[in-house]
Amino acid sequence: MQLIDAYTFNFAYIGSRTTGNDGGSFLIAGPNWKGEAPKGVKEVLRSETEFVLAAYRTQLFNPDDLDNVKKVQAGYKAQTLSAFLGTTAPKAAPIIDFIKPITPAEEKTSPQFFNILNFALQFCPPNSSEKDLAARFAKLGIGAGQSFDPASSRPK
Repeated sequence: MQLIDAYTFNFAYIGSRTTGNDGGSFLIAGPNWKGEAPKGVKEVLRSETEFVLAAYRTQLFNPDDLDNVKKVQAGYKAQTLSAFLGTTAPKAAPIIDFIKPITPAEEKTSPQFFNILNFALQFCPPNSSEKDLAARFAKLGIGAGQSFDPASSRPK
């Protein structure tokens, strides 16, 4: 399983080359999760962003191996931490009102691109190596949850 954060960084892999052939339970945690690996969790895999894409792959050696592949795939399971622990689920996160996308052509010229970027940055905290850059962008109205105004964002 390839795990990809919202920056498109492959932050972890689960599989025979990285974690062995024995399977196991892995906790995928975002940047704001605090805690220790619960009993039964083989490893905590940390994402730099709140959104993660998981790409599952199962090797098929030949057509006669298809039943084995189906058996392996039936063993995959994704669940919340509370379900894994058998505890009451926490209060649901607020529904995200995703910002309306613009066309690829508009992305090249529309100042609305920066408001979409500001929206996305709410879920993607800056890497520690980019703190100074993020502070410079903030002066232009570019940053998590900010509103970009092209008229007031021009350098003086």
